[in-house]
Amino acid sequence: MQPKHYKFENLESSLSTKMFEDHWKLYERAVESLNETMTKLSNPYDPERLRSASTASGEWRDIENDKTSLSNSAMLHELFFENVLMPPQSAPMPAGPMFTSLVQSEFPHVKATDFWSHVIKPTAKAARGWCIVGWDTVNSKMDVTMMDGDFGPCLVGLYPILVIDTSEHAYAPQYGIDKGTYLEHIAKSINWSIIEHRVGVIHSASELMRTAIPEQAEDYVRDMLEEQKDDFGFPDKESYNEQGLPPAVGLDSRNEKSISPNPRVQSSVADGQGGVTLADLEAARDRIKALAKVTFRSEDSMYDEEVRGKSADFREALWDRLREEE
Repeated sequence: MQPKHYKFENLESSLSTKMFEDHWKLYERAVESLNETMTKLSNPYDPERLRSASTASGEWRDIENDKTSLSNSAMLHELFFENVLMPPQSAPMPAGPMFTSLVQSEFPHVKATDFWSHVIKPTAKAARGWCIVGWDTVNSKMDVTMMDGDFGPCLVGLYPILVIDTSEHAYAPQYGIDKGTYLEHIAKSINWSIIEHRVGVIHSASELMRTAIPEQAEDYVRDMLEEQKDDFGFPDKESYNEQGLPPAVGLDSRNEKSISPNPRVQSSVADGQGGVTLADLEAARDRIKALAKVTFRSEDSMYDEEVRGKSADFREALWDRLREEE
């Protein structure tokens, strides 16, 4: 990995170019340290390192911790630098329409014009490392969160949209302890075209996750639900009817508004009262996609509590079915 270079003269005029140039040197060192760490991890057969694996201490634990912290540092610094560098000679930019629409949808109790002052800025003032406005890919919603340092805690599955470095080294050289003024000047330097691009990536990725499943997945989901009705807490077969599937006791229901209708399944799934809704089926399809390609969830959280004991057998059966259909 090579460190990226930035033209810090494109910052908002209130922000010190030298402070950001010095800040970049910290990022450069993080990238160099990350490369060294990844080199240490390049040989998974190192007997000494294998023997060192322990929850208490040891080289394995230290290297894995370094990998997490340095990876976060490198990535978040890049995202931060990119979203505070405006086009040359640009005046402060207003928030873009896609970001504003997302705020209005996910934070209806806050005016879009107050989102920075009443949500982002207070979180950033409280954070000792990073403030991140992101998209929670697990729960399909926007969130504003913080990290104390590069190691965490952090929200797993959060795709960053807007990143602000709130560490002392990011503002103290120019602002001392006046973090509030630093954040006011950062607000004027946000490159909202970059933020719009990131929101667009989220929309594209969400649509891909919904539509990349083969068309036969609809029938497969139905077959799977029937075959696994005991695991998912469904009633017996006699309770099925022509109107739709039985009540989804074991499935995770997602927020209906966060999932747009899929025409491939819209015509064949009835949203009858007490029955499986379109959101339920989409959630089930997302589960298949997560198991087949990418999972943002932990193994335990993939299933509801009452079926976790049977999840291993179910997972193997699901993999076998997916392999047969490829």
